[in-house]
Amino acid sequence: MAGRGRKTARAKVSPKAKATSAVKKRMRRAPLRRVVDPLVPIRDSRAPNTSAFKPPTRVPAGLERLDLNARKRLVTRLIPLPQPLPPEDILRALRALDPAVMRFHGIKIPLYWFPGPLIWSPCADKYGYMFSASVRNASKLPFTVAMEAALNQLGGMMADPGRDTGPDSTIPAGYTYFGQFVDHDITFDTSSSIDSPQDANTITNMRRPSLDLDNVYGRGPALDPYLYRFPSGGMQPTAVKMQLGKNRPTGIGGPLTAAGGAATPTNFDVPRVLAGDDTTVSAADSTFIAIIGDPRNDENLIVSQFHHAMLKFHNRVVDLLITAAFPGDIFSEAKKIVTQHYQWAVVNDFLTRICGPAAVSNALASVVAAVGSPFRMPVEFAVAAYRFGHSMIRNGYTLNSFLPSSASTLKGVFDFIRPPLLPVFSNWCVDFNMFFVTAHPGAAFNNARKIDSVLANGLEALPGGSGIMAVLAARNLRRGLAMGLPSGQAVANNFGVPALTATQLKAGLPPDEVALLDANPILLSQTPLWYYVLREAMVLNAGDQLGPVGARIVAETFVRILKRDADSFLNVPGGFTPSLPSSNPGTFTIADLLEFSGVLMQ
Repeated sequence: MAGRGRKTARAKVSPKAKATSAVKKRMRRAPLRRVVDPLVPIRDSRAPNTSAFKPPTRVPAGLERLDLNARKRLVTRLIPLPQPLPPEDILRALRALDPAVMRFHGIKIPLYWFPGPLIWSPCADKYGYMFSASVRNASKLPFTVAMEAALNQLGGMMADPGRDTGPDSTIPAGYTYFGQFVDHDITFDTSSSIDSPQDANTITNMRRPSLDLDNVYGRGPALDPYLYRFPSGGMQPTAVKMQLGKNRPTGIGGPLTAAGGAATPTNFDVPRVLAGDDTTVSAADSTFIAIIGDPRNDENLIVSQFHHAMLKFHNRVVDLLITAAFPGDIFSEAKKIVTQHYQWAVVNDFLTRICGPAAVSNALASVVAAVGSPFRMPVEFAVAAYRFGHSMIRNGYTLNSFLPSSASTLKGVFDFIRPPLLPVFSNWCVDFNMFFVTAHPGAAFNNARKIDSVLANGLEALPGGSGIMAVLAARNLRRGLAMGLPSGQAVANNFGVPALTATQLKAGLPPDEVALLDANPILLSQTPLWYYVLREAMVLNAGDQLGPVGARIVAETFVRILKRDADSFLNVPGGFTPSLPSSNPGTFTIADLLEFSGVLMQ
């Protein structure tokens, strides 16, 4: 046979074909291996690992591969000294942080949930007292079971639905919620208790005690960039604006147009955590949590809408500087302009209206506080006098010209800021012309209730369950008891003003409340400071303004806050005069702020 005993000639094989054949052999040996480009050489898996990182000797178990006992053993190794579960009262309070509830009044949050330096640092902000220990000890109520019971009963009577008062005050209702916004700028108590005596000096204030709008700006664009919209393209890189939200389109609402017509608001909300695509929001996957500097400013619809106005206020000032070709740092200058005009409005509009011009002038003249001087937020202010606003809340509000008043109850004001009724419905957007005296009067107007020792019965229906109205009043009284606040009479004597008599304190009260006070005469001689401030306002000023004790505590606290702040409008070299457009040149009101923000018209 031809060719027997001869070697058969082999065809020449190219290097490319050899590489392909080698790859195919490896794939046959390891059929589950990832398929790769056959032209790319693959290092043999048996080649030695010459790197500094050695492969694990075994595959670590994922959580899903650990049974219950294994998980318990792992947790024991991870946490040899576990943090105990918070007490039941704190656990109940934490449930109020759920976006569906979002209630902050009276809640307690474990301090270890916050960054440590905010708590233990010598520079941490604390609460304190305005009056000396001797004044407090000589006049405070005894912390006894009987006194707790009496204050609980008094708080229940203050919240009795049958006590709902008649005529409103002369104060526009917007000042109630502006006051709440300001409070969230300077105080946040997350840890005090009403169940045992407390020393205010040991309680951390989780807000900087400065009117610096940290509830809007947070820690600034570098550390809280999610609050901001950064310039793009060829824009000046310091022209940083605040993020805004969008409304759910549900019909006409909000303020009128410049021509006096109706419109559907589209961007009258704060930014929120939303899930979905570019055109559709997935309600099931969205938390709707507000992306703002203080979550309390999303607690009710009115304060949330005011926060939205403050975001637009900053953005309008940025636009002003851009269009004026300002050559410097736009963000820092806009923030300064916004903050100082806001501070001016706090003193010359809000405080003047609530405390009276004389109390504000006296505070500006008498309070001495060097820049950077030590300061502790006085609980006579935070726990008593400044809580006057609780009595100003109405049972319902006319929110705009289109939403029926029957729908916009106080319950609605709190419901329509919670999932699933978010983002803010366009027909529920607030027309602030109905809350402040502006150049665009609306079809209706909301005045606040009188400052008095009675709360709106609409508070009974707020998120968090029934009874909150009584709880709010009783908690305010008992918090003052726990803090060892001086009595209203002691503060009046210290200020050199006549103290209310027992007859004045009882004037106009229902018989059952008078009977309670008579049965506990100590409440008429060492009256809880919050209750005293409310009664003083009603008896001496018909509920339209704080009385001399409440006004002085509030005005002096704000003036001290501002005088010790090097950046405040009170410390501008040569003095500060508002420069933004206003209804009266040389001054600036909250209505002027809203006008410049562009939220009084669509």
